[in-house]
Amino acid sequence: MSKKLIIRAPNHLGDCVLALPMINETRECYPGATLTVLVPEKLGELFENNQAIDRLIKFPGQHAHGLAGVFKLREFIKDEEFDIGYVLPPSFSSASVFKLSGVKERIGYIADGRRLLLTKPLPLPEPINSCHRSELYFNMLKRATGQGLTFAKPKIFLSDEDMARGQKLLKDFGIENGEKFAAIAFRAVGESRRWGMGNYMELTKRLISEHGLKVVLIGKDDDRLEGDKIAAGAGSTSVFNLSGKTGVRELASVLTQASAFIGNDSGAAHLAAAVGTPVVVLSGADDPKETSPLASQKKLLYLSELECISCVKNKCELKGDAYMQCMTGISVEMVMKSFNEIHTGI
Repeated sequence: MSKKLIIRAPNHLGDCVLALPMINETRECYPGATLTVLVPEKLGELFENNQAIDRLIKFPGQHAHGLAGVFKLREFIKDEEFDIGYVLPPSFSSASVFKLSGVKERIGYIADGRRLLLTKPLPLPEPINSCHRSELYFNMLKRATGQGLTFAKPKIFLSDEDMARGQKLLKDFGIENGEKFAAIAFRAVGESRRWGMGNYMELTKRLISEHGLKVVLIGKDDDRLEGDKIAAGAGSTSVFNLSGKTGVRELASVLTQASAFIGNDSGAAHLAAAVGTPVVVLSGADDPKETSPLASQKKLLYLSELECISCVKNKCELKGDAYMQCMTGISVEMVMKSFNEIHTGI
């Protein structure tokens, strides 16, 4: 009888993109096995039509954390009798779900006091955070199976239908197929990673005036109001706010058609990198060694000389002139210079 494998996918879009190299190789390491991916429902779209995956189990995002979530997720898989489970999130609760659901072999990194919940606990590489997260996921599979696998950057393959939906959305907003535009993700979730509406407004103006580009603003539904303000402040009919108007695959399709992506290290940035779009990434509180998008063409704006750089905190704890200096120290001129360099090479 073939083995039944399950992978608990990460809880965030960027991490799910970074998990693709690992997920895409898993079934190859277990010939004849079937592979199920357990994933928050809003992210499940990323893995649809993936030939490496036999089945998706999508769960409401509110069940991703906490004790209540453990018992809710257990109900999704307790009768499945999985042979092997890979736990990609580092949380205690994620490993608990597999333990309580009777997954026979449970593989994951030692973190959050969960060693005893795993049948194959793997030590994290030293020093901590020295390995890019995509390679960390991939190496979990490599170490667990003992196979000599070769890492490849995340890549998303879109269907003709996916591409057609993206083209229709752009056309509905006045951007014809083949027309050049820049995609801007203007608002990070973490407060400490926000470059500011005023900066993005000025950047948008310059992209239009200096390059004749249209600008597509992308974000979540609750980013829409801020996107409308940027579009209005830019004073041009060449700015389009798509915040909250795209699913994961539709956004990926839009990004394939962009001349470049500009924004923070975010789920959208990782999507852009995975579909081959050049990216300009503003990095501050995040650690690019661990999570920067793995793009074939990338310009990274990162003030490495700051003592507080890569603090990985969602709120800046500094005061006065030092407050948010990793973001305030990045000027519109610096971003334009990086864009000009990458745009010249397109």
